[in-house]
Amino acid sequence: MLKRADKTQHSPPDAGAFAIARREPDARTSVISVEGELDLSTAPELKWTLLDAREAGHSRLVLDLSLCEFMDSTALGVLIGVNRSLDAGSRLAIVCPRANVLKVFELSGLDGAFAIFRTLEEALAQAPQSGAQAS
Repeated sequence: MLKRADKTQHSPPDAGAFAIARREPDARTSVISVEGELDLSTAPELKWTLLDAREAGHSRLVLDLSLCEFMDSTALGVLIGVNRSLDAGSRLAIVCPRANVLKVFELSGLDGAFAIFRTLEEALAQAPQSGAQAS
């Protein structure tokens, strides 16, 4: 029989392996990089990081999901909300090279609502342009 102590000793090796970082390559641009899983428990941190960047006066937001292993509908909802709140001259570009994460955008029909790129370099080069998908 499994004892209570046995249940708490075994946690997944990558439990809590979530990180979010923001850097500013220029005065108008914030690059927000996500590592790990974007889900119900981590999506609020993404939301506040994106909103903080916008409130700091950055009109070009680049979300780098290169190291994001999973994204659920909660995170997608955050992106929709942030995208809708942007001013006319502001843009959100998303870097999404992982097929499983890109599939979330495709299955929801929102792949055309965001500017999605395969590399950070492409996103930085195109971020000031159209909000349509460019990958």
